[in-house]
Amino acid sequence: MKQNIELNSHKNGNRIPIIMKSAHVLFPCCAAVMIEVATPAQAAMESFTQNYGSSASPLVISDAAVTPYTDFPETLSLPQFNPSQGTLTEIILTLSSTDIIGSEVYNYSSSTQSYTGAQALNLSAIVAGPYGLQTSETLSTPGFSGTVGPSSFAHAGSVTGVAADSTVSVPTCSFSQFTGSGLVALNLLAAIPVGAYSGSGQATFFGGYADSFGALEVQYVYTAVPEPGTLWAGLAAVGFGLFRLTRSGRFCSRP
Repeated sequence: MKQNIELNSHKNGNRIPIIMKSAHVLFPCCAAVMIEVATPAQAAMESFTQNYGSSASPLVISDAAVTPYTDFPETLSLPQFNPSQGTLTEIILTLSSTDIIGSEVYNYSSSTQSYTGAQALNLSAIVAGPYGLQTSETLSTPGFSGTVGPSSFAHAGSVTGVAADSTVSVPTCSFSQFTGSGLVALNLLAAIPVGAYSGSGQATFFGGYADSFGALEVQYVYTAVPEPGTLWAGLAAVGFGLFRLTRSGRFCSRP
């Protein structure tokens, strides 16, 4: 009787390692599936930028010497957010501008005139966009001297400054305007308030002008759609584990 007990225990001892070994194949696969499926959707962001004007060719905010006297309003077109990528959670707009303030002289006589001390004082260039976007730069020019032809304007000189960026979050009620597969059109406005001007010269008027160039950026913050292949990979791993367990189980049942 004692021999039978030892013999049975010996047989069971052979089976247990095989069964346990098979179980270890299955459980990691199941754990892998749980990890992949339970992984939360990741936050993501994409951005697009549209420039207006350039340092070589800025847009005119206001200038009596050119026609038309302004290039604004300016319409910028930016790509919409593609909803197939996920769910929008935030839209951020950022407006940046570099502004130019200049002194201007007009000669209303029929002969060339000289001038001195042509100056624009504390003149502000303001660029505004949707949802409260606005940049502003206030500058003063030094006093310029020169000549201006008969019945014409002359740009006496200018200074340049970089305005602080303006950033706003688009209200959720306007998300639909930014969603789709096309473009969203956004308008920029610009102006200069009445400034102070000075200078000396015969038959001349003194004034100022303003130009600007910059960029409008849109950032789309969204929750990304999980990759569809993740679940299939996990299921394939489970199938492999079950296959190993089935084969091991057959071996264990042999006499």
